[in-house]
Amino acid sequence: MKFRLILFLLILLLLSALFPTPNARAQEVDYVQDAIEALKTSNVYVAPGTPRTSIETADELKSFLIPTDNIVLVMLPVEALVGTDLLTISQKISVGLDNQKTIGLAIGDDVIGYSPILPSGVASDKMYRADSVSNDPITALITFTQNIHSWLSKNPQPTPIPTPEPTPTPRPTMQPIELPKTEE
Repeated sequence: MKFRLILFLLILLLLSALFPTPNARAQEVDYVQDAIEALKTSNVYVAPGTPRTSIETADELKSFLIPTDNIVLVMLPVEALVGTDLLTISQKISVGLDNQKTIGLAIGDDVIGYSPILPSGVASDKMYRADSVSNDPITALITFTQNIHSWLSKNPQPTPIPTPEPTPTPRPTMQPIELPKTEE
């Protein structure tokens, strides 16, 4: 009897190791959401623990950006691709940033350029060219940034003119009207 109890507990322990509880899965890193939150206050996001990056990587990438750039650069580890692809992740990041940025995304050794604010295919082409002359994703992102800057200098984009705020029209103050009295 004691042997069966020990065997049963051992099997339960083994099964719990093989099949983690839903709570353990909920603790997985949401790389896309982390990137979106970070990019609301910065132009560069390098996920902690991304291979071949260091503490200086984000600063190095930022040094190639202009403060008025609509470019964001993102580096994520390969685990971010589980169950998805580069284009889907870049589109999710773009939606999270209100589709107002050009995105340079590196996941592992793969890179992609995506932009809803540039003509179709421009960002993708500039990243393809950057990747073809680069040995690593950091260099590809830097070259992508330079390619976008070069393209924008030759093809300036119109800046949206903000819709003017309507000026309120003053209305006259209502004065009480005294009605004529009728005699009874």
